[in-house]
Amino acid sequence: MVANSTLGASYPYRLSPRSLGIACMLAAVVTGILSGLWELAQPILTSDAVFAAAPPAQRWGYGILQLGKSAGFLAGLFGIYALATRRGLILKIVMALATAGAIFFAAVWLAMAYSGHHTLIYVLGGLWYQMLAPIALGIAALSTRRIAAWQGAWLIVVGILNAVIFPPLGPAVAQIVQGFIWLPVGWFVYRVR
Repeated sequence: MVANSTLGASYPYRLSPRSLGIACMLAAVVTGILSGLWELAQPILTSDAVFAAAPPAQRWGYGILQLGKSAGFLAGLFGIYALATRRGLILKIVMALATAGAIFFAAVWLAMAYSGHHTLIYVLGGLWYQMLAPIALGIAALSTRRIAAWQGAWLIVVGILNAVIFPPLGPAVAQIVQGFIWLPVGWFVYRVR
């Protein structure tokens, strides 16, 4: 256990909060902002036919980036879960579903990279770890007051924005926005001592 003087409690996990925060921030920059810029420069998510015709290396690049997004964003969520909540039964269930969702999201993206067949089924995984878990953690953080109220509110905003940014903005710009909205989540975890 790692002592956490700020919270007056112990941090019960092997990975430090700082490493979880760094993983989340790295995922936000690389798999959000840079991936969105890549999509702007060389789009493959405009249609199923364009995705299928894309070079395999680009599809695999996207698949690996989405695997990194799952791992990094989930790291940030676990950091918030451990540091800013009471870790009750409901949140344990939410985090288990978020973990399953992140694994599903990454697995579908890797399968799409392999097959060249684009499907939106990966959104079902993203629903849990990119949308619902941040909202649940934000509500829990607001009730425990272990982080600033605006940080708990930001988590709720992250979940809501993840649910609504992709249709109006398109995949490239939405990924960039997603990177910018997840960056503070990693920073919150990184800064808690």
